Amino acid sequence: MKRMVYEFRRWWDEERIARRITLDRTPAFILGMQKSGTSAVAGLLSLRTGVPVAIDLSREWRRSTVVRAAASDRAFERFVRRNAADFARPIVKEPHLTFVHERLEARWPDARIAIVVREPVATIRSILDRLGLPGDRDRLPAEAIAEIPQAWRCVLDNRWLGIDEPHYIDQLAQRWRYAARLASRRRGRWEVIRYEDFDARKIDVIDGLAATFGHAPVAAIDAFMDRPFQPRGTRRPPAEVFGGNLQRILDSTGDLAEELGYR
Repeated sequence: MKRMVYEFRRWWDEERIARRITLDRTPAFILGMQKSGTSAVAGLLSLRTGVPVAIDLSREWRRSTVVRAAASDRAFERFVRRNAADFARPIVKEPHLTFVHERLEARWPDARIAIVVREPVATIRSILDRLGLPGDRDRLPAEAIAEIPQAWRCVLDNRWLGIDEPHYIDQLAQRWRYAARLASRRRGRWEVIRYEDFDARKIDVIDGLAATFGHAPVAAIDAFMDRPFQPRGTRRPPAEVFGGNLQRILDSTGDLAEELGYR
């Protein structure tokens, strides 16, 4: 009974907020796999243009509902209403939306979309650093799994995306492939940004993205160029982090990595 009351109150709060908010008919989205550099791109874009950007959906930080949202259009609409305050912003950066992109595009057919990609080994290393997980195990220890925040569990366990690899490194490698394949296939329709290009030419890339999204640069951002928008990883050598598991990543991602200009 208490659970039912809680669910009703939560639903009512979402409805009450959603009814007060007008969603943009042509929003812009920044997608990409987690830890691929999307926060840095979104943060500098907001500072450069003065346009409010939702850097992640704040209600999803502690309890992610994206797996449920993937199930149906109705479930996705509830996901939108739950996060209406963030979806009302002109630009939304949320990596989880990468993996429900078909529902996103159906909901906003005129949306402008950019996707950020990053070299696969660096991306997966950064995820493991963020979660404090080892990269060289055959399987993750039970105690480590128990400590993973709920919002990150659907990043490590991708069965909801049809990825049924038993090894956790293979799970992450296949998730990278999912995002990379999108970037490759959507070239021309979406703005594709390689993180490494952004890191080397931040102003040029940000100004190009601003133009794509229909916004003009209005502020200098030199003082913010090296600001971390997310906790930095340790950047340890890949062989030290992954041991023999490094080859798993290279074997799984090599063709798409090369297609996107990584060697």
